[in-house]
Amino acid sequence: MIGRTFFGWAWLVAGLAGGWLHAADPRPHIVVFLSDDHTWRDSSVYGSAEAPTPNMARLAAAGMTFDRAFVVSPSCAPSRAALLTGMYPARNGAEPNHSRPRADIRKLPAYLQQLGYQVVAFGKVGHYKQTAEYGFDISRHNGYHEDIAIPKALEWLEARDDPRPLCLFVGTNWPHVPWPEKADSVDPSQIRIPPHHVDTEETRRWRARYLEAVAIMDRELGQVYDLARKKLGDNVLFIHTSDHGAQWPFGKWNLYEDGIRTPLIVSWPGRIRPGTRSQAMVSWIDILPTIVEAAGGQAPQEIDGRSFLPVLEGKTDTHRSLIFTTHSGDGTFNVFPMRSVRTADGWKYIRNLHPEFLYATHITRSTGSSEYWPSWLDRARTDVEARRLVRHYLRRPAEELYATAHDAFEQRNLIDDKSQRSRLESLRRQLDQWLREMGDRLTVYGTPQQVPSDDRPNFVVVFIDDMGWSDLGCYGGTTPTPHLDRLAREGLRFQQFYVNSPICSPSRVALTTGQYPQRWRITSYLDNRRRNRERQMANWLLPRAPVLARQLRQAGYLTGHFGKWHMGGQRDVGNAPPIVRYGFDRSLTNFEGLGPRVLPLKDAYDGRPPQRHDLGSANLGKGPIYWEDRSQVTSAFVKEAIRLIDHAEVTGQPFYINVWPDDVHSPFFPPRDLRAQTDGSKKSLYQAVLQAMDRQLGPLFDRIRSDSRLRERTIILVMSDNGPEAGAGSSAPLRGGKTWLYEGGVRSPLIVWAPGFMNPDAIGTVNATSVLCALDINRSLYSLADVPLPKARLDGEDLSATLLGRASDSRQAPIFWSRPPDRPGVPVRPNPDLAVRAGRWKFYVHENEGRVELYDLEADVRETRDVADEHPEVVKRLRRAIESWRREIGTPLGIQ
Repeated sequence: MIGRTFFGWAWLVAGLAGGWLHAADPRPHIVVFLSDDHTWRDSSVYGSAEAPTPNMARLAAAGMTFDRAFVVSPSCAPSRAALLTGMYPARNGAEPNHSRPRADIRKLPAYLQQLGYQVVAFGKVGHYKQTAEYGFDISRHNGYHEDIAIPKALEWLEARDDPRPLCLFVGTNWPHVPWPEKADSVDPSQIRIPPHHVDTEETRRWRARYLEAVAIMDRELGQVYDLARKKLGDNVLFIHTSDHGAQWPFGKWNLYEDGIRTPLIVSWPGRIRPGTRSQAMVSWIDILPTIVEAAGGQAPQEIDGRSFLPVLEGKTDTHRSLIFTTHSGDGTFNVFPMRSVRTADGWKYIRNLHPEFLYATHITRSTGSSEYWPSWLDRARTDVEARRLVRHYLRRPAEELYATAHDAFEQRNLIDDKSQRSRLESLRRQLDQWLREMGDRLTVYGTPQQVPSDDRPNFVVVFIDDMGWSDLGCYGGTTPTPHLDRLAREGLRFQQFYVNSPICSPSRVALTTGQYPQRWRITSYLDNRRRNRERQMANWLLPRAPVLARQLRQAGYLTGHFGKWHMGGQRDVGNAPPIVRYGFDRSLTNFEGLGPRVLPLKDAYDGRPPQRHDLGSANLGKGPIYWEDRSQVTSAFVKEAIRLIDHAEVTGQPFYINVWPDDVHSPFFPPRDLRAQTDGSKKSLYQAVLQAMDRQLGPLFDRIRSDSRLRERTIILVMSDNGPEAGAGSSAPLRGGKTWLYEGGVRSPLIVWAPGFMNPDAIGTVNATSVLCALDINRSLYSLADVPLPKARLDGEDLSATLLGRASDSRQAPIFWSRPPDRPGVPVRPNPDLAVRAGRWKFYVHENEGRVELYDLEADVRETRDVADEHPEVVKRLRRAIESWRREIGTPLGIQ
């Protein structure tokens, strides 16, 4: 204590002589202002010309600015846990984002409370709601972007009347995304784009929004700083810093400088000389012991941090010789663990623990908060440097070595530079030693996305809406469908392919999951909440369902869904998961799903204004919306599909794309030129829409066909989700149509186009004998892609050889159906309640009537002759099969 008093008086004398010291107090008030996701160089204090931060500058003028301050992890929870425990993530237990430090570890508030401090937190100090778990006396307004936190902190501080010294943490959410929609104070055209970013119009627009967020943060900093001085006096240790870099490529979630280097400015009148800058290397784990020591306590010895109070007091200009950083992941979006060590002279060694993982983040997989990323991919199609940056971001080598003093943006990896071999070996040893000391288990958190192999096929699944079995020209239809017919001539047609429901939502669930839709309580089309409840149905497909796209994405595929979804997010169901939750990188849908949407305008070209047709979707939010003439909506889906193909070419990934038109579902609004050729009848309008859909799908097929690599590596499948609406399409000679369990309701055309994979002898032929269904399509694509099956048991069978014309096997298990609960038929013509196809037989059960039907499809595909009485043994066997299936499904079918 004598030493501390001596140094205090020494500083007092020196300060009086210099004219800048006003008073000395052994127990200062402490205010820590934390910003969120602020890249250190995006501030005028750190040299930025387009990010004026006058309040940071005022603080810097009053205190010390650190040029080499670092966080320990570039994601929120582990970074903040390290700050509040003084320990590295592997030792405190908070390694991946959203994780917590161990409960038994002493936290910063406890140290200060023991010294008599009131310790208070407003806003995001810990990781949102976790803040309250750190033991603050008061913890308020720590929800996601709870932007009232700053004014509430000011209101509380203004009213505070407490004799104890105060430690106040104030955490703003800025400049964390979402950034402000408007950035009127920033001219995008004048922004200097960093050299490791791709300069596009979208980048400039989003960077303007980010800079606006930085300006908001700076204003809030100024408000807290001014009130702290007014309310608490001169003896205030004021610290401003940020938890890590911003959500830009090579920033947040990276161990590059833009991810781990942080602004750090500290003022303390009478103890820190104003307007000074320090080159000492300090880490966020050092803040806790520094604060404790400044508050009059002894810095704890059992933690990893070391007090840099001597640096603040001007007694030394050095602190750490090495900075260690770690990143373990952020949920399932960002599973790419890495570790690094950095030297005082700027050498950085990064070890990527799993270079076989694709580096995928919120930026690349959730573009709602980074809409500039697709523009980078667009530019990379023709710009070599843009492509290099994109590839550099997505694919990381096992090791990286940078001389940051000469390569500020870490774009030149020197790992293979022989002249740096001894330096590299030294850094490797130092990192290894640190990992051992930390007890780092190098754990992989979450499910990673693999770097794809070059031999995986691409998939395009076209799932047409309400098209009849015999509507396409290649299936005997009279409507011109040249693009789809050409696929058939160059591929393989199937005549005994089935979907797993005669109505849209359950049919789509089956193809998506490879499981009977009854398992997910989706037995008819998804409607509003009341109607779903009445029919004992779910409101949406649960995201935990086994989704093919999710498994493919984990294997490195770029995935997209463009078109009708209708598995949640319709009518008044606005809290359904968006489509990207199911494993899709991109989506664009209509009024039957959530996320980006294109909604139709019905124009009959009769002089009346077009009418909106959205069934309530425009009121649901959950994604940007734009309106398009209904006759051109399929084109909108196709454009996005082609764009994803272009992006996959840039990133070097295989792709899986759903193109699910809302065509040829009613209402029927064909383009002007085709409408003029109709007689206005329902059927002719339907045929015009079918012709328009074929025309609009053409560019997608041509994009693939015209590229030799895509042609040899892509498989296209075309199906319909169920039979045609009555009076519109045709399933002749099959019986029934949409909603009916008879053949016309569930038998669908199937075209498989795969020039690089198909048996050459099968090209242009028809498979009239193999019986298969959408469940089998799902299961077969797993095999064709050579990706692991999901943990859940699938109901489909692997018929990949049949799809490629290399075999003619049929599904071995029967195919079961249940009637949509709201489609009983009419008294004179009831719709069967249950059906099964087994071999040559199609068997139906009318439960309420106690009646059955049996047809021999090999002899009677029209289902005109019921032979149940002639084959009682078949009836008995198939009835048992249906009952067994119902027990196994284990959920009510909702039949009314």
